[in-house]
Amino acid sequence: MKSMSEQTKPDKTYCDWNMQMWLGQQSYERGLYSVAQQKFHKALRDLESLHINDERLAMTLNNLALCYCAQGKHKDSDPLYQRALSIDQSSGKSGRLNLAEDFSNIATHYRKQGLSSQAEPLYQKALQIWQEELGDSSAEVAGCLNNLGVLYCEQHKCHEAIDLYKRALSIKGSIYGSKSKEYAASLVNLAAAYCSLNRCDEADPLFEEGIRTLEYTVDPVHEELLDALESYVVHLEKVGKSEQAMAIQHNVEKFRARRK
Repeated sequence: MKSMSEQTKPDKTYCDWNMQMWLGQQSYERGLYSVAQQKFHKALRDLESLHINDERLAMTLNNLALCYCAQGKHKDSDPLYQRALSIDQSSGKSGRLNLAEDFSNIATHYRKQGLSSQAEPLYQKALQIWQEELGDSSAEVAGCLNNLGVLYCEQHKCHEAIDLYKRALSIKGSIYGSKSKEYAASLVNLAAAYCSLNRCDEADPLFEEGIRTLEYTVDPVHEELLDALESYVVHLEKVGKSEQAMAIQHNVEKFRARRK
């Protein structure tokens, strides 16, 4: 192994890319999207300076695009997603899993902009690839089923979403356990679907369990927790618990302000 003094400039640049990617991922998982954006942007510059144009570049582009998307900066994320997709499409059969991730990311990008007709076929393409390559019980399949459920609920098709959420929960429970943030996120989504269908008695314990788990597993300012709490506020208002709903909404607004 070379010492630091013996490393060439490309060696150091590539090591820096690895470090920036790791730091970016840590920040993203904590919901610190602007910090993650800075790290992934630096990682992108590192790879471009080395003229690397393979799956490493596609991964970096995807990660940076996800940060922009999470902050609602969809115009910034779109060209990055398309560049990543172009790279992965040229890699043939060996890049099918990367391609599925591209389809899923772009589908979510479209869904967040209200472009559900463009999002659904991409989710379906991603799901088909993951099922063919990894089987029906992978984390990727579970994530895609969950995302399709969110899409269907936004299209006022919560009856269809419920089955998808239950399938996702079954897989996530087997992989991550019922006390994981991954399981909790789908549990809250299922609760919100029940709430939309006025099945509030079924929704209430799921909201409580899911939010309790998220409060233990993610930062208080994490977008996933804040979104879950806002869904719970809708539920509480529907069942006549307005004071509790107002208190939670106040806390959500306070934590969102801390993120800016």
